[in-house]
Amino acid sequence: MSVKIKVRTYYKLYDNNSYYITYTGTKYVYYIAGKPKYKQTVEYYSKELWGTIERWQKHINNSNYKTTVLSKEDLFLELL
Repeated sequence: MSVKIKVRTYYKLYDNNSYYITYTGTKYVYYIAGKPKYKQTVEYYSKELWGTIERWQKHINNSNYKTTVLSKEDLFLELL
């Protein structure tokens, strides 16, 4: 499912075995946390730069990942 990326929003990008939580600033996308396929636990990132919003929009449109918007409450629960 493809979504239109908005600025200053949290997203969860996931498939069956892994997921990543990202935050969109005004121009760039940052990783906040994630659980890669090969890890058993969630990894936290210190606002690791992924790339521009335009590039990320193209990436999620061309991938098999599902993308959902996270509210601040859902983000809190994901990071527990």
